[in-house]
Amino acid sequence: MELILKNLKRGFQNVVEFRDSSWWDKKIYKSLEENEIIFCSVNHPKLPDDLIINSGTSYIRLHGNPQIFYSKYSDKELKKLFEEVNKKRKVKEVYIYFNNTASTAGVLNAIELQSLISI
Repeated sequence: MELILKNLKRGFQNVVEFRDSSWWDKKIYKSLEENEIIFCSVNHPKLPDDLIINSGTSYIRLHGNPQIFYSKYSDKELKKLFEEVNKKRKVKEVYIYFNNTASTAGVLNAIELQSLISI
């Protein structure tokens, strides 16, 4: 954590996406929040899928699950994510990135999510 804090430039909107479950820790969330660094929530087969919101801006990356980069998210999963984000009072701005783009899944999921937002 010290290395991250030391190397990120203040004044930028810094976002960190961790790839090891040891980073899913309340002390980490708090340290990032205190230093105005956004925790990027992810959906990845080998990581917790908790929606972590530690800022007014949220970043979410959907890598495909259970098959990374390929799996399509169901309408039910996207609706659940949409509802969960909307319940968070702190969040004002949300960026959702689909990284399940080795097939058409990411594009289709983006269109489906957009239709939920338009309701």
